[in-house]
Formats: sequence, structure tokens, C-alpha cells
Amino acid sequence: MKYFLGSLLSFIISISAFAQNNPGVDYLSLGEMKLAKEYFTKNMGQAPAESHYYLGEIAYKEGNIAEAKSQYEQGLAKDPESALCAIGLAKLQLKSSPKEAEDQFKNIQKQKDNKKNVTVILAIAQAYLDNGMKEKALEKLQDARKADKKSPLVYIFEGDMLAKENKPGDAAMQYDQAINFDASCALAYMKGARVYEYINRNTAAEMLKKALEIRPDYRVAYKELAELYRRDGFYPQAIEPYKEYFKGSDYTVEDLTRYASVLYFTGQYDEAKKYISEGLEKEPNNFVLNRLSMYNNNDMKDYQAGLAAGDKFFSIQKPTVDAAANDSTNRYLVQDYLAYGKVLSETGNKTKAIDQYKKAVEIDSSKANLYKEIASICANEGMYADAADFYKRYITVSGEKAEASDYFQMGRYFYIAGDGVKKDTANVTVDEAWQNALKMYKEADAAFAVVGERIPDSYMGPFWRARANASMDPETTAGLARPYYEQTVKVILDKNDGENKKELIEAYSYLSYYFYLQFDKHKKADDKLKVKEYAEKILELDPENGNGKMLFEFASAK
Repeated sequence: MKYFLGSLLSFIISISAFAQNNPGVDYLSLGEMKLAKEYFTKNMGQAPAESHYYLGEIAYKEGNIAEAKSQYEQGLAKDPESALCAIGLAKLQLKSSPKEAEDQFKNIQKQKDNKKNVTVILAIAQAYLDNGMKEKALEKLQDARKADKKSPLVYIFEGDMLAKENKPGDAAMQYDQAINFDASCALAYMKGARVYEYINRNTAAEMLKKALEIRPDYRVAYKELAELYRRDGFYPQAIEPYKEYFKGSDYTVEDLTRYASVLYFTGQYDEAKKYISEGLEKEPNNFVLNRLSMYNNNDMKDYQAGLAAGDKFFSIQKPTVDAAANDSTNRYLVQDYLAYGKVLSETGNKTKAIDQYKKAVEIDSSKANLYKEIASICANEGMYADAADFYKRYITVSGEKAEASDYFQMGRYFYIAGDGVKKDTANVTVDEAWQNALKMYKEADAAFAVVGERIPDSYMGPFWRARANASMDPETTAGLARPYYEQTVKVILDKNDGENKKELIEAYSYLSYYFYLQFDKHKKADDKLKVKEYAEKILELDPENGNGKMLFEFASAK
């Protein structure tokens, strides 16, 4: 009889101990369903009824009610006296047969062995909570507290309720209480870390480190620590705990994705590629991993691989119109189109690249800086006409906020684009190419005019207007650039700082040559004197200047 009572008491204690010191229960409590499921499946032989119960709880949380019911029933088949599995089945009846279910709970809790069993009482509380019956759940929580006010499970349960209600401060107090009553409760430290992250990140990190001191085998704590750092953008600090976590084989594709992203953001592209590849082997159509693969290959300058990844990424899933603004797992981002445009451009698909940049703008056309960023990308890839167009949009959206430097940059893009389209006669006639170039030069001239108005004491506006007008008058017959080169000279000489020697030589060269053409046409002595005057100025600055010498010799000849 003594042996029987001792065995029964041992069994009763073991139920509570099973919940309090069991990694599987902790995994379930932490939301690590995959790890919890693997644990209870592997450890079925040690406590079959309890394992079936927790597998049922996992199924319930995953929305598989039929599987949950099956697990509870299998647990009762293993142990007809299993209070937990009976609670599980009653939970499933709470809405359809509330009276019968509640009577079952009362009968279970009334049994002598269960009156002081915190695990059983909290299982009933959880059943009520799962059915949206908070007041009933709180009543059972009080029963559990009366049964054993020193049990950390009581405070963890209440802390979880408060955390779910978005009350991190109150939840933290409950987890602190759990630690106060049981300083060896690793779960309490891990739960506390989750809410302390919103209060004090350093405290959260220390709590996770404490959990690892208590339970070095809790590899999931390394994951929690890595995730803490990752979520807060402390990517370098996340590397080591991730390494420890990945020494095990129980990581998920989501874990692979997060670790790969940390490696990517810390510039460890080769390592990132290894984990991206492993994840894609398991889930070839994983939206985030394919995105990350495109980014990673792009930054590795492996553009062919980046193109393949981009093609795959944009074939997987279309963005949803009503996707949450902060949810990047089911919609395309601006950066996605920019990255795809980059690999398309680098692999010779510049026209398709521009289409991607335009799609990026469509996502949010109000973001002026996006136009500027795309303009810079286009310019770096030699697509100056497109760069100019995007920069013009940037200035339009910016309005009065656009600075003189913005107009200057836009003008440069139009100017360079004009030089490019003038030579592009593959698909248009020479005259059509010239007309296209003329439009670009006029846009450049208008932009540089604004620079001159905004910064009248700078030579940049008139100097680049001179260049744009010189390009519109390639034979220098109309002298379109003359007033602007003259203004350039005046602004530079007024400063009298000895700078801009090259710009002065260019201006003098144009002016000397212009008057050379005028003399050749009209044979006026004054024009020849101007040729000599400007040629002398060229040679003062650069005595070996070839053009200057020729023009001076011409003007000096009788």
C-alpha cells in the first residue's frame, strides 16, 4: 500500500514537473510549434498521455481541430485517467455544449489529485481563454494561485495574458514574479526578455543570457537572443548567437531566412548565399528568400545569378493591393524593382530595367527622393536620357524645395543625354537624331539658367549654359554660346581668386574662334582684333596651347 501511494504521489508530482521543466512545453509556450511537435513526438514513450495532450494543443493552435481531438483521444486511450486529455476534449465542447464541458472541468478539478495541481488548473484556464471566456479563465487563474502561489507557471500564465493585451510593463512584472519564486525557471527569463525588449533591450538580452546559463541545452534561447538583436537592427551582434543556434538541426526555413538576412546586411555575402541556397532547397518558391537571393547576387556582382533570382522572384507572387504597409512578405517593395532593374541593366536589358524603375515609382510617386535615387542609378548605368527624365520628375515633385544643385545635376544629365542621342542613328535618321538632341540641349539650357539665377556669383550657370548653347550651334555660326561665355569670364574675373583656369581657357577659345568665323565671313578689322585679344588671353594662361597659337598667328598676320 505504501508503494502504491508513493507511486501515485510520484505520478501527480510528475505531471506538474513535466509541464514546468519540459523543453517541449516551453517550446509550445514560446510559439515554437515545430520544435514542440518534434519534441513530443520523439518523447512519446516517456509520458504518452501528456505528449498526446500537448500535440493536441499544438494542433488546436494551428487550427486543426480534428487532429487536436484525435490526439486528446489517443492520450486517454493510453491513460483513461489523464486529466489533461480530458480537459482537451472538454475544451472542444465549450461552445457547443458549455454546461457539459464546464461540469467536466469541475469534476476534474474536484478530484483530490488535481485540487492543488497547478498544471491541471491552468490547463482549464487555458481552455476557457482559448474559447474567449476571459473571466472564467481569470477565475481558474486565481484557483491556481491558491493552489500554489509560489509556482512560476501561475505568473507566466498571467504574464502571457497581459502581453497578449499589449501591456508589456504589467506582463514584465508577472515574469519577474515568476523568477522571484523560481530563479531557475528558464522559461520565465525568456518570456520576460520578450516584453523587456520594448522597455529595455539590454535587460532583455541579459535575461536571455541568464536563461542560457540555467539551461545551456535551450538552443532556442540563442535564437531568441539573435532575434532580439536582429529586430533592433544590431546585425553584427546577432551573428554569434545565430551560429550557436544553427549548430543544431532543428532550425526552420524562417530561421534560415532571418540568419541569411543578417549575414547579408553585414556584408557576408558568401555565407548568406549558403543559407539562402539551403532555404531554397527546402522551399524553392519562398518569396523572401528569392528576394534575398536577388539582392545578395546583385551585391556580389554575380548579375546573371541575380537576374535568374529576380526572374524567379517576380514570377512567384503578385503584390496584394491591401497588404499591410509593414508586411514585406506578400508584396513587392520599391527596393525589389530597383534591384531587379539593376541586374537587368547589368545584363544588357536596359529597356526592361527602366520599366522596373518606373514600377518602383508607381508604388509611391510622392517620394521625391526615389526619383533622385533612380536618376542616379540610370546615370551610373549610362542611361542619361532616363536619368534626366527622372531628375526632372524629382524637381517637379520637390517644388520649391529643389535646390540650385538639383537643377545643375538635371542640366548635366540632359546635356550628356543630348550628346548621346545625337550619335544614336541606329533606329532614326540623322535629322531625327539631331532634333532629339536639340530637345535635350534646350532642357539643359533651361536648367542651367535656373542655376545662374539662384547663384549669380557662381560661374557654373553661365558656363554650362554656354556649353549647352554651343552644342545647339555646332558650327558656331549663330554664336549662341557667346553671351554665356562672356558672362562666365566676368564672374570668374570678378572673384579674382586665380581659380577656374580651364574654364577661362575654354571661354577664351570659343570667343576667339567665334570672332575668327565672323572675320572670315564679314572681313571686319574689329573681328580680327577680337580674335587676337582672346588668343592672347589663352596664351597668358597656357603658353603652349595649340589653338591659342594658331589663332594668335592668324590674327597677327598682315
